Amino acid sequence: MDFKIARGQGKCSITGRKFEDGEKFIVALSADPRQEGAFVRQDVCQQAWDRQSSGAFTAWWPSQYSTTRKPALLDPDLLWQVFHNARADQGPEPRFTPEEMTRFAYVAALGLLRLKKLKLKGTRRQAKREFLVFETPGKAKDRAEYEVLNPELDEAGVEAVQDKLADLA
Repeated sequence: MDFKIARGQGKCSITGRKFEDGEKFIVALSADPRQEGAFVRQDVCQQAWDRQSSGAFTAWWPSQYSTTRKPALLDPDLLWQVFHNARADQGPEPRFTPEEMTRFAYVAALGLLRLKKLKLKGTRRQAKREFLVFETPGKAKDRAEYEVLNPELDEAGVEAVQDKLADLA
């Protein structure tokens, strides 16, 4: 099941005050009663967080606001989104060709591997095609396994896909 979580808005959800560059805040999630598998995200400044109970939230973690844009390959949330979207059916009017989606999934998987969000478990060959087998880290019962077709990109090909991902971010 994919979880739907909105991106941050750059301001405190409680006070409405915009965050300053470098300011620390709390990202808190609560289940969205209107949609199964969706969460309501609240970015809460430290002052407002200290005045309330954390019991109303399913999960929360500290974060830091930055006005500089993260490179796409350093943003694990974006990489997971690209990875899952690239592996899913795109519907009747796809924005990208199947070959582009294969390249997106491959480069996103490499980025997640680099960030230690995926582990390379091995490879599998089918005819003349190679698949990389990845696994999420953690306890055995919580691990998920993914296979990604290796599009055999050279360094320039990987950089071109990275640039395209940066444009999409």
